[in-house]
Amino acid sequence: MPSESDPLAERFWFSAEGRRLAGTLFPPFLLRRRWFAGKARGVEEVWVADAFRLGPREAGLRLLLLQVRFAAGETALFSLPVRLAGEAAGPGLAEGDRIGPLSPSSPQSLWEATGDPLFARALLDLLAEEQERLGPQGILRGRRGPLLAELAAAKELPKDSRLLGREQSNSSLLLGSRLFFKLYRKIEGGPNPDVEVHERLSGVLGFPHLPRYGGRLDYEPQSGPSILLGLLTEAVPHRADAWTLALGAVSEWIRQAGAASPQADSPQEELSHPDWGLLGRRTAEFHLAMAQPTDDPAFRPEPLAQEEVPLFCEEALGLLRRSFGMPHGPPEVPLGLEEERLARLFARIEERLRGILRLPTGLMKIRVHGDYHLGQVLATEDDFVLIDFEGEPERSLAERRRKTLALRDVAGMVRSFHYAALAPLFLQGDAREGRLGRLAAAEGWRRRATRSFLEGYFATADRAPFLPTTPTERVALLDFFVLEKAVYEVGYERNNRPAWVEIPLRGIEELLESGRESEENGNP
Repeated sequence: MPSESDPLAERFWFSAEGRRLAGTLFPPFLLRRRWFAGKARGVEEVWVADAFRLGPREAGLRLLLLQVRFAAGETALFSLPVRLAGEAAGPGLAEGDRIGPLSPSSPQSLWEATGDPLFARALLDLLAEEQERLGPQGILRGRRGPLLAELAAAKELPKDSRLLGREQSNSSLLLGSRLFFKLYRKIEGGPNPDVEVHERLSGVLGFPHLPRYGGRLDYEPQSGPSILLGLLTEAVPHRADAWTLALGAVSEWIRQAGAASPQADSPQEELSHPDWGLLGRRTAEFHLAMAQPTDDPAFRPEPLAQEEVPLFCEEALGLLRRSFGMPHGPPEVPLGLEEERLARLFARIEERLRGILRLPTGLMKIRVHGDYHLGQVLATEDDFVLIDFEGEPERSLAERRRKTLALRDVAGMVRSFHYAALAPLFLQGDAREGRLGRLAAAEGWRRRATRSFLEGYFATADRAPFLPTTPTERVALLDFFVLEKAVYEVGYERNNRPAWVEIPLRGIEELLESGRESEENGNP
């Protein structure tokens, strides 16, 4: 039996030696991980908040919950599967998964075990058998959904696993070919929108255009709300995500336009796939499902009150000031060409955003996707499947669960088409020669794809209670959310990919140049 001085004992991490080891091993390791949200905030201290044994004791597997305190004093909780093993990386592990030796003379090291097949096997058993694990500070609880129950009853639980995409904000495991598990890395208490939407749409309503719900992994602390650690869903066979298909489609469109010298938006050969009008229909069907009457207060549609309309404007104006780095408005004497361009746009954006104050009230607010773009859609052979209902990871759970207007999702997809159209030119370091022609062709593709998507959306949503009743009001509201999204993108690109800031700025300038009912807005 391990003692409290043995790291295989859950209580080891609460001893003086365990706290010292956690404070030494984990900070440098976390700073190397893509999923660790907090690299720029300065890590002050790391300790283990709870620990659970997974699988047989001799496997050396633990699921640790790490509490991190940052320089400003705030704290955040992160999940970390670990395994105690030798110096060589085992199956499913990479050298970068090594956390470090337990001591300078120890022959064993602690490894992150997310990709370890033993972790996947223990995890699946925990969910399929609805096991519980008691830790020093709480309970780890597995719950199975209808899909997992069916596979377990048929004795078809997968035996192999594969870690997908290490460079993500969460970690994903493919279990066999049927199951997909998402391990949330930065976690917080309260209902998680990702599992809520899957349980309601897949489990309750049987909505077919998202992965079937398989199960969930929860942590229940001694005090405070339950915390979702992981979600199990169906692994959907697909050609690619819609972003990848869009990049291929726009690149082919540009190639055809250059080869035949046709009109910029009319290559000789019509591209039959993907069908963006179908994606618009599926998006509308998702919103219509979310708008169905229910006794569940988390999903019950609510009317937009008169006093809420100014809040949309206030939030957008605050976002404008943050994204443009102008907390007090544009400076009298801008510094540099970029600041001068932003300053020229600032007042015009502000005026357009205030236009929402003239919109009618009475629209229904519903739960939406919250982070909707082409990368959140899988393309099957002949259809689309919506995924990732977690919402924007930087927002709190309360913000991500907040009901809002459905056109916010639609605006996210409109902006995603704009990015897909211009990304090939930026990703490939497009040469100056012929650049204007390629830009024109890319814009032609974007207009057609966006128009097709919006026509499909508005034809299906039709007179839904979450849409304004007149075309003019629909255009105005959609333009507001598109502009707000582009403003957000300016801030993101300035902080992360300065060379890409031209994409949202072009989108903003196009919107400001017209107050029209354009093909960009699908003439709803």
